Amino acid sequence: MTPLMTAAELEARLPANTLPLNGEGEPDLPRINLALEEATGIIVAHLPWLLDEAGEVALPVPPRFRDALTGICADTALYRLTDRVSSHEDDRDRYASNMKLLDKIDREYQGGLSGPDFQEASLVEPSGDEGIEDRRYFKKEGPL
Repeated sequence: MTPLMTAAELEARLPANTLPLNGEGEPDLPRINLALEEATGIIVAHLPWLLDEAGEVALPVPPRFRDALTGICADTALYRLTDRVSSHEDDRDRYASNMKLLDKIDREYQGGLSGPDFQEASLVEPSGDEGIEDRRYFKKEGPL
């Protein structure tokens, strides 16, 4: 999966010497790229509508979400590289806030109708044969 940002874009956002280095003192690009792919995977798990038919992130990301998603991708990749989420309370709170923001973006994009338990309601017209009064009612359908 193509990450939402490149290693160079991530490096430009962070203070010097934040990213892990390889044996030659250069940024460890394979590890950084893997963290960016994983961060993008976490975002896509919350926002499956970002994927196109081929299973890749449909770039460009909608402009109203682009900056927020880029920031979340950078934060999440950095968490993956440094593993500070498990040891620093502030980082855990920031990570949790990012996941809540992803859920909010999904609800806004989907018009407030999304989630694993979402079920469509359809209008059902009762018939006299079933012994039901002649008025409209809603019935939930099975999972989509």
